[in-house]
Parts: sequence; C-alpha cells; structure tokens
Amino acid sequence: MKYWDFRESGKPRYDYIAYTDGSYLLPKNFGAAACIVLDGEGAAICYKWSEVSRYSTSNRQEIAAIVHALLHTPEGSSVLVRSDSENGIAQLTGAVRSKKDADLVQLFHKVRKERYLRVTLEWVRSHSGDPWNDYVDNLCIEALDLFETDGTRVREGVDPQALYAYLCRESNTF
Repeated sequence: MKYWDFRESGKPRYDYIAYTDGSYLLPKNFGAAACIVLDGEGAAICYKWSEVSRYSTSNRQEIAAIVHALLHTPEGSSVLVRSDSENGIAQLTGAVRSKKDADLVQLFHKVRKERYLRVTLEWVRSHSGDPWNDYVDNLCIEALDLFETDGTRVREGVDPQALYAYLCRESNTF
C-alpha cells in the first residue's frame, strides 16, 4: 500500500478525488460514515454525505463510505479514493480477507465494474493535517452529534443490498 503525503507535488491527475471516513462508538453501538467527492483538481466539492448506522463496525462504516463515494461519481470516471482505513483498503484490494465484511467488498467490486470506474485506493494518515481528511472526519463527528441530539438520518446497520438500492434511487447527482 502506498502512503500519500498531501504536501507532495506532481500528483497524478484523476477525474475525481474522494475522501472517506468511518467511525464507531462501541458503548452506544452506533457509528457514522462520511464521504466527499471533489473535482479532479481537489479544489471544489461536487458531493458530500454523512450518515449514522446502528449495529455496525468501524470497518463496515469505512467501506460503506467508499462505496457511497463511488456511486456519486459519473460512470466511466477515474477516481482516486483516499481513506485513513488501512484495513478497509486492504480488504478492498484483496490483501486481507474477512468474512464479516465480504458483502460490502463484493458490493464495492460490483459498483466499480457496473459503473466502469477506474478506482485507485490510497491510504492517508489520519489527523496528519490533510485538510480534506480532517473535513470528512468532522462530517462523521457532526453526524454522530446530530444523531445524539435528535436521532435523524439513521440506518439500521449497513445492509449492502439496501445501501445499493437506496443510493441508485438517490444518486442522480451527475
């Protein structure tokens, strides 16, 4: 896995850049997922999303955020996905296998194939000063705060079929 430093120059050109994050609060048994999709220059937000789920795991939240980002990029695009989840990226690239998250990994590959996306996954060190990674981390925190105050935007676990069906109805962004 390649580590990307946001300060490095000569970055490759992609049609879109996505940042994703997921979190989980064990005592309360809920977590959040968030993503943003940026233009290829990484300057303008084309799409942003966050949501809370009950009865999930941090890793499922991370992978769900990646799938969500891919469903909100135009078909046939090249997409650079930056995530601070080493385990999530390792599962999606096949370096690590887990039966627990196999359904979301399968959904990732299905979305990538059906939408003809050229996807590159990169790990970003969390809390390293990368402004976009910090931004999606804050989206997760805001979603958790919103849930604690009024219980809105909650999905019961991360069900890949429901996620895909829901997003296909809602993803007429492009």
